Amino acid sequence: MLDDDENARPTRRDYLTYGGALLGGGVLAGCAGQSGDDATATATTTAADAATETETGTTEAAAETAESSYAAELSPVGTVTLDEPPTNVFTHFPWFPDMASALGQGDTVNSLWWDGTVAGLEYFTAGFDGFEIEWADAAGEYGFTKERLYELDSDLHLVDPAWVTTQDNWSRADIDEVADNVAPWFGNYYSNFNAAPPEEWADGYEYYDLWELFDRVASLYGERERYEALQSVHDDLLGTVEGGLPPESERPTAAYLSVSTDLSSIYLLRLNAPGYWNAHTRPLGAVDAFADAEFTGPFQEVDMEALLEADPDVILALWTVTETFDFDGLKRNLRDDPVGRELAAVQNDRVYPQGTRWQGPLMNLFQLEMTAKQLYPERFGAWPTYEDGDDYPDFGTDEQLFDHERVEEIVTDG
Repeated sequence: MLDDDENARPTRRDYLTYGGALLGGGVLAGCAGQSGDDATATATTTAADAATETETGTTEAAAETAESSYAAELSPVGTVTLDEPPTNVFTHFPWFPDMASALGQGDTVNSLWWDGTVAGLEYFTAGFDGFEIEWADAAGEYGFTKERLYELDSDLHLVDPAWVTTQDNWSRADIDEVADNVAPWFGNYYSNFNAAPPEEWADGYEYYDLWELFDRVASLYGERERYEALQSVHDDLLGTVEGGLPPESERPTAAYLSVSTDLSSIYLLRLNAPGYWNAHTRPLGAVDAFADAEFTGPFQEVDMEALLEADPDVILALWTVTETFDFDGLKRNLRDDPVGRELAAVQNDRVYPQGTRWQGPLMNLFQLEMTAKQLYPERFGAWPTYEDGDDYPDFGTDEQLFDHERVEEIVTDG
């Protein structure tokens, strides 16, 4: 690690801080050897000329910086400015690698947690020609150390520093050290479901939706055109969904679950809560079968009897579209269970697979389409039967709720 003794080389921040003082000293030093009014006049004239030149130079430098810098503002980190687009980027949670790939910058990601991110994005983008998940081999373990960040020497850390300080062996001083000596932080974890941040970060902490966060990441990468093209697709998709929704009185009840194949663990998730974890369910406005349930965090455990008491019309089973999950086995076990077989969703074959709440913009587009068809088949077309190992359905253009080919072009060609 870098040391901080007084003989260390000045950092980039030092140059910005002390540049003006060094310039002033040079102007006055030029008057040495003169005396009286001549020296004063010379100093005054020289200082005035220097001030004019400095002002002009500063204006020109500012204009040049504005044209060549890549900047974005995000709570809780403030404004981050880069001299050039990042080429070596540290991520941890899955929505940021998804964003990088959506911007054609997947090869910049040097690390992430949870290899299920790879499997999920592979499922949704299987129909894209020329699309590669460059960070497929970068998945590692949950959490990270300061030493690891020094080792990677990234240009940017797409992680919320407020969240990092909740992890073992991380302090606010560590956060500042990494920002000064390696690269800035840029993330907003607690917009996941608008959760409360750590107390020391709570003052002024702001919340963003998924696409607002994506907007800011795109600015740092200098990929405004790609972002705006994808944002347009997303806006059109939301318009299609909102225009096709039935009246609230005709909408189904739904349970959003994380459930094991053998039914030994069943956890509820909020269906319509604020935050980017519900970016694909909240816009669809289905009735949460457990709207009155009390949550102590993102999940709440329930048993089969509680599920039957709520008896949702639809069950959305999270994290089930990868080959590692036995979705066929889950449905079979629900039919065989003496309580499960009584569920309306089971009897009417309305237990559906889902991807991940840890979605970036690419997965969000597909999951919005997917969930709209699962909840409202009469409005948006039926979701086909899913069997283990299937790819995302190859809908014809008349069945797509957004233009898949257009999204493929954006992420592969720009």
